Amino acid sequence: MYNNTDLEKLVIKGSTRFQEVNFNQPRLFQPKLNIIKLKGFQQIVDLIKQQESFLKQNQIPQINTQKNLPSILVYPPKAELITSSKKEISIRKYSETRVYGRKSFTEAAEPQSLERRKISTKRNKLAIKKALPNKQEEQNMFENPSDFATIVSYSNLLMIIPQEKIVYKAFITKGNNGQLVRQLIKSRSWWVLLDAPQNDMNLYWTQLRKQGFYKDLITITGNQSTFTKTQKKLVFDKFKLKLEEEKYTNFVSSNILRVHNHLEGNFQISNKKALYYNMKSYYESIGQDPFKFIPLTFHIQDGIKDPVYQQFEEYARKNNINVWIVKPGEQSNRGNGIEVANSISQVKRLVSYRELHSNGVKKTFIVQQYLNRPLLYNKRKFDIRCFMLITCINHQFKAYWYQEGYIRTSCKEFNLDDTDCKYTHLTNDAVQKYSKNYGKYETGNKVSFNDFSKYVQEIYNMNFNNTIEQLKSLCTDIVKASYQHLDPNRHFYTFELFGLDFMIDSDFKPWLIEVNTNPCLETCCPLLSRLINHLVENTIRIAIDPMYPPPTKKKPLPEFKNNFELIFNSPLIEQCGKLPEIQQDDDDLDVDDDN
Repeated sequence: MYNNTDLEKLVIKGSTRFQEVNFNQPRLFQPKLNIIKLKGFQQIVDLIKQQESFLKQNQIPQINTQKNLPSILVYPPKAELITSSKKEISIRKYSETRVYGRKSFTEAAEPQSLERRKISTKRNKLAIKKALPNKQEEQNMFENPSDFATIVSYSNLLMIIPQEKIVYKAFITKGNNGQLVRQLIKSRSWWVLLDAPQNDMNLYWTQLRKQGFYKDLITITGNQSTFTKTQKKLVFDKFKLKLEEEKYTNFVSSNILRVHNHLEGNFQISNKKALYYNMKSYYESIGQDPFKFIPLTFHIQDGIKDPVYQQFEEYARKNNINVWIVKPGEQSNRGNGIEVANSISQVKRLVSYRELHSNGVKKTFIVQQYLNRPLLYNKRKFDIRCFMLITCINHQFKAYWYQEGYIRTSCKEFNLDDTDCKYTHLTNDAVQKYSKNYGKYETGNKVSFNDFSKYVQEIYNMNFNNTIEQLKSLCTDIVKASYQHLDPNRHFYTFELFGLDFMIDSDFKPWLIEVNTNPCLETCCPLLSRLINHLVENTIRIAIDPMYPPPTKKKPLPEFKNNFELIFNSPLIEQCGKLPEIQQDDDDLDVDDDN
């Protein structure tokens, strides 16, 4: 037998055939073998016998002889293997058998005396413990869950019981990297992809919210069970969430359950003027100045005759502030319609336009004080893109903060004397990609959190991790300010992924800029190829997989790293309480996506 350091884990799947090995002639060198695939235990035994026969026929001495075959140890499926070092090795799936062999087949074996071999054999004796689930254990599987999807369901006071046979249907539009979403859904063999929307589809993934879809959403009811201490502990260990409720609802997974990837009422945070009013109302309700978290803002609805415009002009003249940023109050994304003004007269000219949106709604304007002392990255302006996932399942409202984001940089050095250059002041990809310097300084004008953290530590001697915690706190404030206004009809099951944009000033103070529905999922550089792929997979794991479990006989999903952190949890009451300032969605055009 060999020391533990000489052992390497090999995986054998019973459904695959063994790779043929030539036993007829000795080899002075055999390449390192990582995985041996066998079919059943009998072939393992045959392999060992052929090894012994080969050594005997060729009379290969033990001294200075290279081993051509590994020594193999086998144990039953889903067993716990305990070596002399008392290291416990857990088995992931009981459909696999694991085998241990030597790391190197060219390593010479040392001569051993009989007494030494006995000691070595005793020292490396394996204690094999059978761990196949019996009938009682199978019955208790739902009472003691260990998989991620089940724990998410418990956190929503649900237990979804898988069916033996079931297929779910998904329609996913092509725009905004819909191909990635389709690929990840397709990797779940219990889903089928549709070429066009159907009435019986389960998942409707689009770029824009489809208001008509919500009328067909249903509520599912079922029998209730009592939480065990183990179940509550699983939820607490995973999400640091202490469940106060004693009951959860059981229901059988069904293909009649439908979901849209947009919250009804999402304009309460993605619409610039609605976000402003909700944040202002929230901070004032807790005795905080809202303009310590968002830039000083004026919402001008009726041109220069609007009393708010009069307030703006009076403030700007009194404080001698000339640089402002003017944004459309509604129906704006990707930097469309945003202007940087370097004088009060220019602001006056911009807000004097009396135009209508394509749906007949009168245009309004958000005028914000420009952050004229932003923190710079290599002398250029940047903003920070973060992500938040909101789920509302079984009237349990949850918000998750994604622990990785990225920096979006501009193409030109920062200069307040040139306010007309959008490549200096707007970091949106839709703007920067038309610059001749796009990608010149950073691939795709993107910087990872890790690289940016090193930069600010070296240049400014600041810890970016502290800033991330502040951004997370701002994200939580967004949810607290708006959650009672989101999903106003209290649907049984809905979710949405949002993109959050922040800036940092030269004092290292973070500012909330805006919230985006349908955040960009395109992958213009290796950083985003990795980050966006993991982001969408994480979103599906939390928002979709728990509600659409695979059939009982399907192979479970592989393990993954969860990067979402639960930051808010609250039951939704039927009444929203105080009505929001903006009650109608001006952005609700319900137009078709690029299918």
